[in-house]
Amino acid sequence: MEKIWIKDGKFAELTDEQIKGLDVDQLAAYTAETNKSQTNKLIEDFEKKMDEKTKDFLTQAEIDKIKTDFADSVKGLDKEALSKYTETIDGLKKEVKDVTELADEIKEIAREQGITIKSMGENKIPDVRRKATREDQLKALITNALYSTEFKNFENRGFTGNSSKMFLDQLDGRVQLKKLGSQKGEDAGNVEKATVDTSSHTGTVMISEVSDMVRDDAPTRRSHVRDIINVGMTNQAQIVAGQVYDFTDALTLGAVMLAENGEAPESVFKSKENTWTIKRIANSMRISKREIKVNGLKFVLDKVLSKLPDSTLFVEDVQLLFGDGAGNNVKGLANDARAFNLIPNTYAAAAFLSVATYNSGTQALITFNAAHGMKNGDNLTIANATEATYNDTHTSAEVINATQVIIDLAYVAETLGNVANWTGSSSSPFYLEIEAAQEYDVLAVADANLEAGEYMNSGYVIHPSQSTQMGLLKATDSNYLNITKDASGKIASVNGKPVVTTTAMPYGKWICGDFSRNGLELKEFTPLNIQFVEDVESVKKNEIVVVIEEEIIFPIYNPYWFIFGKFSTAKAQLLKPDAI
Repeated sequence: MEKIWIKDGKFAELTDEQIKGLDVDQLAAYTAETNKSQTNKLIEDFEKKMDEKTKDFLTQAEIDKIKTDFADSVKGLDKEALSKYTETIDGLKKEVKDVTELADEIKEIAREQGITIKSMGENKIPDVRRKATREDQLKALITNALYSTEFKNFENRGFTGNSSKMFLDQLDGRVQLKKLGSQKGEDAGNVEKATVDTSSHTGTVMISEVSDMVRDDAPTRRSHVRDIINVGMTNQAQIVAGQVYDFTDALTLGAVMLAENGEAPESVFKSKENTWTIKRIANSMRISKREIKVNGLKFVLDKVLSKLPDSTLFVEDVQLLFGDGAGNNVKGLANDARAFNLIPNTYAAAAFLSVATYNSGTQALITFNAAHGMKNGDNLTIANATEATYNDTHTSAEVINATQVIIDLAYVAETLGNVANWTGSSSSPFYLEIEAAQEYDVLAVADANLEAGEYMNSGYVIHPSQSTQMGLLKATDSNYLNITKDASGKIASVNGKPVVTTTAMPYGKWICGDFSRNGLELKEFTPLNIQFVEDVESVKKNEIVVVIEEEIIFPIYNPYWFIFGKFSTAKAQLLKPDAI
């Protein structure tokens, strides 16, 4: 890969035109080396200033310690974060002071800078957005924006032009409204709260103050998909990373026991580079200027809150679940996840390679010609063997790698070459084995299947009505099943994993899997923000337009860590035939 940004062995920044000409691999490498170069320059400047301003007050050991701590603190930070600390040591006071006093002051400045830098690591989402439900975030954003000085100034201009874009942030654990440019280094800052002047509003006036962090009052209950996803921020216009595309043996990754100098097999864990780009979700509504003057902000606020949040959140949920990735759509999770499938694997002639003795002949080692697709504990059925003892269903097979399993049968030598004539099948121990199988059983088995494949499951997404239906399940004595439910009677968890309810998931379907950073992430390029705008059409109609939007990137690193299914299909694969 050609690195045109390396000249005479040194890093050199490229022009915008040069950057546009880079391919995906070059862009990823250039971005990484840009950050590395900026970090090194920052550390050099810091160390130079430390040497210049502290040589008379600190010992060399103390100076070196501060240098080391600072270097460790800034590693991995992006360009925006680094730019904030290029003048760290300029905070030192230059007046003549007692040596000990000035030394302590220098140490404290360095310590505070280190703490601040570390707190900015990984583009963290503020708690006011990270720990609140998405619905609460949106309501807080709308409420604060309508009672902000930004909106007040917009109104005082006769609703001409537009307001700044505003988003939720926080300071000392309290909600803070900021102009969007303040997160991208532009000349912008906090938006102060405004006391609504009653003389300018003839309708009902409400002085609103949203204080402290908006939190979800029931941690096990969520209402939107993003509430169980790891959410972070990014300054990059795209994310380039590896995506798993073949993971047929999560248990062993294809590893086998080998003799000295034996050839190691290729792992069946495969990944390839993928690129996920920014997608924009937006919504708007028109409000009459006269409506604001006559009815007051309380009326307008109620109207906006009753319309915008649900519709905006619904679209985000639909995209994260079912977006097809085409055009402006996000590639949704359901289109990448594995389908729930307990249909037995079938093995035609030539699928089996050999049978051998194992564990001193008390068991038999079966080797396949290709990946068998079994999970540890599945049942293996063999037919057409010359030695009739093999022709049976062998329960609880022990999977040792992608092509070999052990069955609990004393080894018997098969007629030479006849193993190639064997046929058979393998199935999950849950397949057609659950009496009176219900939706709860489906989710429990999906959880078990993920764990059997060495995947993790952190939650489920279902329709709210499905949650209610599952909470109404009864035993044969007509008593409700002992299922964990919330105060509204909806199911709260399965196998200890939280259940998310959203109308974006169709009734009768579900998805579950590892919604942590291991499986996927949701990155905010531009956080959810609100803006008040006057355009040509709104002027004609004496209206203003409220616009809510966000820009996100949704990388799914390992689709194999998720299962998507239809309850009716899954129940048919679980239900015992004699129970039908």
